[in-house]
Amino acid sequence: MTIFVLGGRRRIALAGAAAALLLTAVTAAQAALPPYWQRVHEIQAILDDGDVGRALREAPIDRIERTAEDRYQVQAGPCALEIRIIGESRSDPGPRKFHLQLGDPACR
Repeated sequence: MTIFVLGGRRRIALAGAAAALLLTAVTAAQAALPPYWQRVHEIQAILDDGDVGRALREAPIDRIERTAEDRYQVQAGPCALEIRIIGESRSDPGPRKFHLQLGDPACR
């Protein structure tokens, strides 16, 4: 077994490189979600929102369709509901924060 003893400058350079890699990993963990996972997050927010259920008369959801950027239409039985994703500004890195803006339900 061979043990390498690094000189002072090499040790400092290696420690600096390790710190840079660690900082990159932490920053990447706080970055925005990839588009697939952002959309999953948005759809999950729609499913979890009690106001959506009430607007759709608690009918089982038949379809969630993304109709445009930051816009969804939810179909539940005889009712349809337009939902907008409203982004919230933030100063720190991380996944996008947003809230839902519900339109008026259209029920037959």
